Amino acid sequence: MTAQTTLRLCHSGMDSRSLYAFEIFLSRVGPRACEITGEEAADVAFIDIDNDLGTYLLEGHRLLYPSRPLIVSAQSPGHGDDPLTIEVTKPVGLAAFSAALEQVRRLLPPTTGDRPRSLDAAALESADDIPDEMPIEALLGHVAPRPASADPVALLRQLEERMSTFYVGSMPDVNLDDPAARAAIFYAPELFLQGEIARALAHAREIQRPVRLEDRSGTALFLDPRHGLAYQARSTNALRALSQLPTRGTVNMARVEARDAPQVAGLDSRPLEALEWDVALWASRGRLPRGTDLDHPVRLHCWPNLTRLAVPPEAMRIAGLWSRGSFSLRDTVRTLEVPQRYVFAFYSACHALGLVEQIATPAALAAARLDATGSTPAAAPPMRGLFKRILGKLLGARLGEAAPG
Repeated sequence: MTAQTTLRLCHSGMDSRSLYAFEIFLSRVGPRACEITGEEAADVAFIDIDNDLGTYLLEGHRLLYPSRPLIVSAQSPGHGDDPLTIEVTKPVGLAAFSAALEQVRRLLPPTTGDRPRSLDAAALESADDIPDEMPIEALLGHVAPRPASADPVALLRQLEERMSTFYVGSMPDVNLDDPAARAAIFYAPELFLQGEIARALAHAREIQRPVRLEDRSGTALFLDPRHGLAYQARSTNALRALSQLPTRGTVNMARVEARDAPQVAGLDSRPLEALEWDVALWASRGRLPRGTDLDHPVRLHCWPNLTRLAVPPEAMRIAGLWSRGSFSLRDTVRTLEVPQRYVFAFYSACHALGLVEQIATPAALAAARLDATGSTPAAAPPMRGLFKRILGKLLGARLGEAAPG
């Protein structure tokens, strides 16, 4: 790889504000030095390990991408001797980050061609006033606000895309007619925190007692199905990181005892339904539960309560199609002309709550083929009501947390 090639870089664990600041920082690193991309297509990942996500993100990324170079920032480097991990000391300035990128280029196999650079235009405009050696951390207080005159629909789309990455991931579309490519769109919920929660809730209902889930870092969740409540002992970002990787036997279940009362009393509660929904979205990352059929029609038993749950992109339009009971997953992607991950993630979350089923009878399949062939793409819901509600949810959400109901 030559020094002129644009590196594709993904981030791990950044909320929308941090990502915006990071884009500004990258605009000063050098022309066409690197561009933000999804984690599946990235040449290198950047991870800050000085937070409650650090351990999960570092170990998880290395597990998922064992041959990918990582740039890791820390106050005190020295976290291992992995030759593919490049450590930079905080505060991370432009010179240090540029040097790390050069190390990445030497680690990557040779390639040809060049990739275009694409940063947010507002970020580039704001970057003109930034000193060349301003570190990433300082940018968090330097980000210019969006213009008050910005198009609200365009702003909604930008915010929706960033929220979608948090909840839906960045998995690209695959050829659904290619068996090898199609294998990438499935996951096994029972191997993730999603499965651990389902088993814990079943056990809690059987013994009629609350239970807790814990890993090597301590208790992560208290689950009380009698009152339909969950208590998070981890931040939302940390729980998301734990949810995205197979648990591999590291999560244990135990009954809640009297000695747990003080810890539970200090935690905020949330509906179990909302926890199960979020964890399913995070585990799915735009994939489908193993065993799902792409061509059987999907029937929505009842609409998810999207005023109290995180709203994945295009959720209203997808739910509208499935309420008819005659569109398959493949039909839905084609009819709505949306990324596969939007449809698959929404199905996975609805499936986790028991809100959907697939119809496999010959008559239903024949009716679905006729309906899908003769129908026109479903129209989006009225912009005024939907955009106003979603925009309010997005703008009112705290960074790294689910939008409030």
